[in-house]
Amino acid sequence: MAEHIKTDICVIGGGSGGLSVAAGAAQMGAQTVLVEGHKMGGDCLNYGCVPSKALLAAAERAHIGASNKPFGVAATRPKVDFAAVMAHVRETIEAIEPVDSVERFSGLGVRVIEETGKFIDRKTLKAGKMTITAKRFVIATGSVAAVPNIRGLKSVPYLTNETIFTLTRQPKHLLIIGGGPIGAEMAQAFCRLGSAV
Repeated sequence: MAEHIKTDICVIGGGSGGLSVAAGAAQMGAQTVLVEGHKMGGDCLNYGCVPSKALLAAAERAHIGASNKPFGVAATRPKVDFAAVMAHVRETIEAIEPVDSVERFSGLGVRVIEETGKFIDRKTLKAGKMTITAKRFVIATGSVAAVPNIRGLKSVPYLTNETIFTLTRQPKHLLIIGGGPIGAEMAQAFCRLGSAV
């Protein structure tokens, strides 16, 4: 049976922007519904800021060991255990996940609906079997990786920011297309860990 919810604010998207709005609205006393159809924490927690900074931290440790010569210390390239590096990345995400969790936001008074939303009119959103009518909607759906239309790309195993952190073996070679923040961070991190970038 379909449930209908009436609320002050409905936030669509459980990434950093949507979570900030939902928490702030609930703390100011607004009835708040948050609709998230994928992962709480969005790109920042799962595919962007957090995993990239964890990977950069490990890469920096490797780089420091290899760049000590100016200080009179023998520069040695450390042996990188890539599986352990990626375990560190996953552990970092897992340590922060509770801050962005359904449980935390429910505890703040936010009604969290783990479904994809679709507008059925100007004031009503359908999410799973629920319809939500709100005085205000905040659309904070973030973005997805753009895969460029390059001839032959579909015939090779390419990575995006949503898949690179699932690697278990270090690539010997890596070509990065795009010089945005995550592209630049991945280039530096993988180079410092020993991949040819």
